Amino acid sequence: MPDPVLERALRQVRAEKARDRRRRGGVVAAVCAALAVAVLAGGVHLGRHSVPGERVLVATTADGVRITTTVTPADGWVRLRAVVAGVDAGERCRLVVTDVRGRRYTAGGWVASRLGDTALAGAAVVDPDDLATVDVVTEDGRVLVTSE
Repeated sequence: MPDPVLERALRQVRAEKARDRRRRGGVVAAVCAALAVAVLAGGVHLGRHSVPGERVLVATTADGVRITTTVTPADGWVRLRAVVAGVDAGERCRLVVTDVRGRRYTAGGWVASRLGDTALAGAAVVDPDDLATVDVVTEDGRVLVTSE
C-alpha cells in the first residue's frame, strides 16, 4: 500500500533537484555567454591594435617637444597617427616623412594650439620598409623633433 507522506516527500525532493539543475544550467549559460563576449571583444581589440609590421616611433627634444607616431604599413605606402606635444601655440607645423634616400613627403599639417597635445592622422606614399624618419617641421623649415 502506497504511503502518501513518503510519496509527497519524494515529489518534493525531485522538484527541488530539478529546480537546482535549471538554476545551475542558467548560471553556466550566463558564464559561457560572458566568456564568449570577452573573447570576441579581446579579438576585436587585438585586431585593431596589432597590425603586422606596425611600428611606434617616439622622440623628445631637450626643449620638451615630443612626438609619438604609429606607422601602419599599407600596400606601398604608410598610414600615420601622431601625437605631438610641446610646440608653441600658434606655430604652423607639418608632419614630414623622410625615406632612406632622403626624399621628404608631407603627411599633414596643423597650427599648434594652447590646449596641449595635438593628435593627427596622415599618410605618405613611402614604402614601409623605406621609411627613415618622421619629423615635425615648422613653416619656416625648422625641424622641431625627429623620430626614427
